[in-house]
Amino acid sequence: MIKFFRNIRKNLLNEGKTSKYFKYAIGEIVLVVIGILIALQINNWNENRKLENSKHKLLLALKNELVNNKNELEIYFHNLNISNSKFNKVLRYSVGDYTIPTDSLKYYLSEMLYYRTLSIFSSVQDEAISSGKFELLSDSLKQNLSLLKDYTHSRNSIRDQGFNIFFERDNQTTKVTTSLYMSPEVPDELASHSKIPTHPEFLLTDMELSTLVKNPETYLTLNKIYLTYASDEVWVKHGLISVTNKTIALIDKELNTHD
Repeated sequence: MIKFFRNIRKNLLNEGKTSKYFKYAIGEIVLVVIGILIALQINNWNENRKLENSKHKLLLALKNELVNNKNELEIYFHNLNISNSKFNKVLRYSVGDYTIPTDSLKYYLSEMLYYRTLSIFSSVQDEAISSGKFELLSDSLKQNLSLLKDYTHSRNSIRDQGFNIFFERDNQTTKVTTSLYMSPEVPDELASHSKIPTHPEFLLTDMELSTLVKNPETYLTLNKIYLTYASDEVWVKHGLISVTNKTIALIDKELNTHD
């Protein structure tokens, strides 16, 4: 093709048609420029398509991670709410506002501490940030994802600080929780070792148990623990679950726009 154009220019010069030669040369340059512009446009279109596909895959991965987190949050919140309801009844019993049989009291005491750890995953978001793909997302989605991570860190920090104070630094708390049988029993089918019996010093009669629960110092100790659990319940429901739902809704909106 290049040889063909060169021959045309050569013939025009040989025939002395200088003006036509220049017009043709200019036309050829224009065609080359147009060709370059078209090539650049196609290249930009291909790059944009790759970016859109990459964004689409990222949105799907983020949604999958958040949906899994949402399911974990809802299970955690549901069980925490049940435990806190039992804790609430014990505290009401402690101040004389609630009457329950001793067997029920023992059951509530053994079930009111929720030991399950909440696992929130953010590996997809972390990888997107480290790889630079996070910038593909809309500003509103990036803000929600950042807010969700901040909420998660704040919740974990507050909860850990509360439990470190009550269970690691306060020997009185350990004595109270042991005396009140505040440790759920592992089912026989799940137990790997023999059950450890309670130390004789902490074995109480029904009357002693009731008296200990109603003791003002016991109330103060239990109330501090309860407030940590109740605070966690609020953080999970009105913080983590709420922001997670909003973020999933934003992702769905962007996916629908992409489609």
